[in-house]
Amino acid sequence: MSFFISQEKFKTYITEKQPKINFDETKTVIALSTVKTNPIINCLYIDKDFFFAARYHSALDFFSDNFCLENSQIKRMYLIDKQLSTKLIIETNEILNNQTNLTLKMNLPKLNFTPWHVRNLKLLRTKLPFKN
Repeated sequence: MSFFISQEKFKTYITEKQPKINFDETKTVIALSTVKTNPIINCLYIDKDFFFAARYHSALDFFSDNFCLENSQIKRMYLIDKQLSTKLIIETNEILNNQTNLTLKMNLPKLNFTPWHVRNLKLLRTKLPFKN
């Protein structure tokens, strides 16, 4: 599965939304999810102190719906290895309406020919712990 997403466009988008960020290109990956058989593509920026996600609209080549968490909002981040993807789990301190903590779950595809995603996913797998 290949997505032709410009890392430079993502960098421009994230630095517009988060001007204080010291962007490091090795901390970006692609997440893929499915909602009602529709694929949803997100670009993620994952740092020990900061998490940022933005939805990518491939047909029109733009980003929207950004979401970020600061270090104080993140309880822990870890990975779960699957056959075709690596699942990123982020447990937060944010409380939802039902009084449970917000937990983000994102699939990071292993079968992707976007060079920067493949390279950065390998790096991420060395930095975050795995959970069985």
